Amino acid sequence: MDTAKFVTEIKVKDPDTNAPVEISLFKHENGGMFAVDSSYIVQVLPEEGDCWIPDPLSSEHNIETKCMVNLTGV
Repeated sequence: MDTAKFVTEIKVKDPDTNAPVEISLFKHENGGMFAVDSSYIVQVLPEEGDCWIPDPLSSEHNIETKCMVNLTGV
């Protein structure tokens, strides 16, 4: 399983609602970077233990393989 390290949180404007949205930026161990809506992370972040989400930068593109990434530093 891969890991992604928290880099920073930034505000962007939602293109549908024009409302400000906070997104968390992560550096993937494969070298890429991606951002996730911070409110989503709050929903999936356990009180203890690791935070796992579907891996947006997985090299596995088989729909039957559930590739997950561990978010660290959140």
